[in-house]
Amino acid sequence: MGRVHILRTAFSILVGAGCIAASALAAPPDGKGKSNNGSSQAVIADPTVGEAAGQLIHPDINYEEIRRIAVDRHYTGYRPLPPGIAKNLARGKPLPPGIAKKSAPSRIVRELPTYPDYEWKRCGTDLVLVQIATQIVAEVLTNIFK
Repeated sequence: MGRVHILRTAFSILVGAGCIAASALAAPPDGKGKSNNGSSQAVIADPTVGEAAGQLIHPDINYEEIRRIAVDRHYTGYRPLPPGIAKNLARGKPLPPGIAKKSAPSRIVRELPTYPDYEWKRCGTDLVLVQIATQIVAEVLTNIFK
């Protein structure tokens, strides 16, 4: 019986040490969460988003003209994005995960300005200009394909 008692004690110590180690690993990294003096710090989720937004192009397009082309060529009637995804579709932010993005119709793309390293996408009823490498949204034209 003495040997079983020693094994149980050793097992309990190992489990306890594992729990302590796991809680230490769960602590927030330096510079995030609460500081030592108890005040909270602002945490930016992805600092590259802000930098990329400052470098994004501003396309010179006429919303009414693009909407007229979509209506004239019968590129309307698409379903809008779900509200939770649509609110995350904004300039300077990456395309939301799981978003149903399709290439914009070629007849409309021919009427749009083109930019190196950018492409036009259709996301629900919206026309979106996206930076290809980062998938950061440069422009959102809402309800073009409504």
